[in-house]
Amino acid sequence: MRQSSPSTTDATQLAYTLISDAASLARFIELWTQDTETDRRIAIDTEFIRERTYAPVLEMVQVASPNGHIGLIDVPAIKDLTALWHFLDDPTLTKLVHAGNQDVEIMALAFGRPLNGPWFDTQVAGAFLGIGLQAGYGAIVQQVLHVKLDKEEGFSDWSRRPLTDSMLNYAAGDVHYLHPLETWLSERLAKRGRTQWAIDQTNRILGHSADQTAPEDLWQRVGGKHHLDGTGLAVLRELTIWRDQEARRRDKPRRNILKDEPLIEIAKRKPRSATAIGDLRAMPPNSGDRVTNELYQCVQRGLAVPRAECPKLDSTPALDEQGSALLELFAAVVKVRSMDTDLPPSLLAPTDDLRQLAGMRANPDPLNALFQGWREELIGTWLRACVEGRLAVSWDAKRGQIRLDLTEHEA
Repeated sequence: MRQSSPSTTDATQLAYTLISDAASLARFIELWTQDTETDRRIAIDTEFIRERTYAPVLEMVQVASPNGHIGLIDVPAIKDLTALWHFLDDPTLTKLVHAGNQDVEIMALAFGRPLNGPWFDTQVAGAFLGIGLQAGYGAIVQQVLHVKLDKEEGFSDWSRRPLTDSMLNYAAGDVHYLHPLETWLSERLAKRGRTQWAIDQTNRILGHSADQTAPEDLWQRVGGKHHLDGTGLAVLRELTIWRDQEARRRDKPRRNILKDEPLIEIAKRKPRSATAIGDLRAMPPNSGDRVTNELYQCVQRGLAVPRAECPKLDSTPALDEQGSALLELFAAVVKVRSMDTDLPPSLLAPTDDLRQLAGMRANPDPLNALFQGWREELIGTWLRACVEGRLAVSWDAKRGQIRLDLTEHEA
C-alpha cells in the first residue's frame, strides 16, 4: 500500500493511497462504508486499455469518499474485486462519474452485470446548465471550481508497471473533484427545476452503456453497408460473425482481424472463390489460405439465405423536397428553443430524431425521443404543433427576438 500526501510546494499534489493487495482493499471498503453512512455519494473512475485485446482490460479503479479518502486500486495486483463491486452495487449509494459510459461498461464486464445506480454524471448535468454538450472533465473543473488540471497523463499506458507518481496523481484527480462538482451542479439544477431532466438523460445514456451487441447484429455497426442489397447484407452478417469469433479466439480487437472496408467489398462483390477474395484490393496482403477459405464459406452461407430472410436496413427513407424544407424549419424552431432554454441544440433535439419526424410528418411516431420525458416539455410540444399547423413563428420587434406561439387551431 503506497500513500501520498499533499505537498506544501505543489498545490496539485493530492493525497491518495495506491491499493495493491486484498487486505488493504478490505480496509478501504470499510473506511468508505463509514464515510458514506450519512453522505450517500461515492466518486468513481476507471483506467483501462482497449486497443490490444478483444475486450477492454481494466487496469485501475479510482474511488473517493465524501471525506476525501481516495483509493487507487491496482487491478492486476489484486485481481479479485468482488468485495468492491458488492460495495458499489448498493442501490442507495449514488455513484458520481464524469462521461461515465465507458466506466459503466467496463465495470459491468468485470462484475458480470451492470452495477446498480443511481448515477450522477457531471458531464450530463453540466449540459443542462449551459456548460456544453460534452464538456471534458478538466474544462468543467476549471470553469466551476477554478482549478486547472494537468491532463498530460490522459493517454498514458495504464498497463505499465510501476505506475509513476504523475500517473497516480492524475488518476486521483479524476475522482477528487467529483464531490464538489456534484454539489455545485445539483444546487443549480434544483434552482432551475432541471434535476429530473438530468436524471432522466443520465439514465437514458448510462442505462445502455453496458449493452453488448449480439454477434448476429454486428453487421449493423459496419460503415458503408447502405450500398448493399439484401443478399449483400446477408453475406456481411456472416462475415461479421466470423470476424467476431476470430477476434475472440485470438484475443484481438475486431478491427485488428479485418477492417470494415474488405468486409464491405466482399459483401458487395460476392467473390466466387477463396482465391478471388485474396485478390481483392482491400484485403490485407498475405491473408493466408485459411482466412480466405473461411471468408469464402461466409459468402456461400450468405448467398444461401432466402431473399425474404435477408437482413433489412432500419433507416428513415430519404426526404422529399417538402420534408427537407420542413427539417430546416424544425432546425429553426430548435435553435429558438435552444436560446430560450440555454441548452445545446443537439441535446435538445438530435438530428436523427428530427429527420424521422420530418419523414413521418403525416403520422408522427409517438415513441420518437422528441416526445419522451423532458424533451416533450421543452421541444416536443412545439414540434408537434409545427407539424399540426399550430405553431406561429414571428419576429418580436419590441423584444428583439424570434417568437414562437402555440395556437389552438391550424393556421
